[in-house]
Amino acid sequence: MSPYPKIKLNMKLSISLLIVLLSSFNISLAQDPEVVIYKKAGDRELAVHIFKPEKQDSPSPAVVWYHGGGWNPKGRAGQFFEHGKILAGLGVVSISVDYRGYEGIAENRDISNCIADAKSAFRWVKAHAKELNIDTDRIAVGGGSAGGHLAAAVATLPGYDDSKDDLSIKINPCLQLLFNPAVDPSKVTGDGFSPLHTVKKGISPAVIFHGKADTTVPITQAYDYQRAMDKVGSKCTLFAYEGQSHGFFNYRAGRIPHYYKTVGDMLVYLEKHGYFTK
Repeated sequence: MSPYPKIKLNMKLSISLLIVLLSSFNISLAQDPEVVIYKKAGDRELAVHIFKPEKQDSPSPAVVWYHGGGWNPKGRAGQFFEHGKILAGLGVVSISVDYRGYEGIAENRDISNCIADAKSAFRWVKAHAKELNIDTDRIAVGGGSAGGHLAAAVATLPGYDDSKDDLSIKINPCLQLLFNPAVDPSKVTGDGFSPLHTVKKGISPAVIFHGKADTTVPITQAYDYQRAMDKVGSKCTLFAYEGQSHGFFNYRAGRIPHYYKTVGDMLVYLEKHGYFTK
């Protein structure tokens, strides 16, 4: 018996029906991920947390997730576990990433190591694609807030590579799934860490899920990222949610309706990009 619900996505389903469908699964998703160490940094072991479909007849698409929390050194990878369980039910491998937090003081955070770890994890996934049965042409990155920043940084920022990585492994996510992403964190990190300022031609398509009432990462950052993407010929889809503040999309034991709404919107977006068709 599969540990994940069998979900058959149909683009003709209304979003409201999809939300009801997802909410009915929250009791049956209490599964633990496979935990694998992808990197050692000093005396710390960094892990990836993997949710895989029970059956993979061919290489599966994947999403590499980065958690939010202000790049906090005490942050944990579990923010997107529930998303991962649903995606596994749809045949998608979902990988949530541990990473080191910022160095320095909160008002001037050095997040170089965070970006380096994010890139290391993406390279680890590609290097282990055969054993994970992953399609290397369909590996997306995703995250929320600071994790949304890291996902966008993996897609846009040059440099910040760990010298111990196999740098011959190309970092080329096929999509960016961004939940209230801090695409311009310069007010707390200083210059040099902003995906907004390094958008370039050929960047992968993005989707942003953002609350209009977000005061932590104002929605103006999402609009700016969308415009920057448009200028270089890349598509950025923005879902803006009236009256919603920062973190409105989180699972929180299934009590938050916008968790289901944003997951539904995400699944329809992934369907449009061929994630459930092969």
